[in-house]
Order: sequence, then C-alpha cells, then structure tokens
Amino acid sequence: MMKDSTKNEVLVNAEAFTIATQMYVRLRRVCGRVIDVMYLVNNQDYARHVLEMARLTCDPELERLVARLSPLVELYAEPVSSIAGHKEALHKEPLPEASYSMEVTEEEIYQAQVPHHYIGALR
Repeated sequence: MMKDSTKNEVLVNAEAFTIATQMYVRLRRVCGRVIDVMYLVNNQDYARHVLEMARLTCDPELERLVARLSPLVELYAEPVSSIAGHKEALHKEPLPEASYSMEVTEEEIYQAQVPHHYIGALR
C-alpha cells in the first residue's frame, strides 16, 4: 500500500514539475513574472497562488496549463512533520553542557594570523 502511495506521489510530482516549468516560461514571456518551480511542486499554498496569478493574465496558454495543474495540486502529499512538532521536540531534549571554553587563547590568535602573513600558506 505504501509503495503504491509513493509511486503515485512521484508521478504527481513529475507531472506537476513538467507543467510548472511550462508555466514558468509562459509567465515570464507574458507578464515578466518568475516563479519557483520546485517550491510550486512541493507547496500547495504557493501552487494555488501561482495558479491564481496565471488565471489573472487571461492568456489562453496559461489557462490551459492552469486547467492541467489544478487537479494535481489537490493531490500533493501533506508534509510529514510540522514545524511546531519539531520545535516541541527540541524543547523537550535537555541541552548538553558546554565542554569547551569560550575564551580565545593567545596561541589560537597567533595561529589564525600566521596564514595571512605568509604567502606560502596559499600554495
């Protein structure tokens, strides 16, 4: 079941990518707008925004592409993890104690400066 779902998702993304690249070219020619194709293929909200922008151009070719891409946008996979859940997990983990010194020693300063003074260090 999972294999079929993944295969379907790949097909949807491939078809959406193909249509989105055509939209990219047409939008640039018609109204000078540039879109992010990869983001469009992965984000439903952005895809809907681009579709609406393309509709507003009243260009017949863009309208045809919108008609092809609209059903695919509804099939996009939902994100697996949410940012809020990820932030929650970060706050639950205890922070490790700092095992290094924040002070810079004179030796570290000297080592950082030496390559800048000696031309042979560039070779």
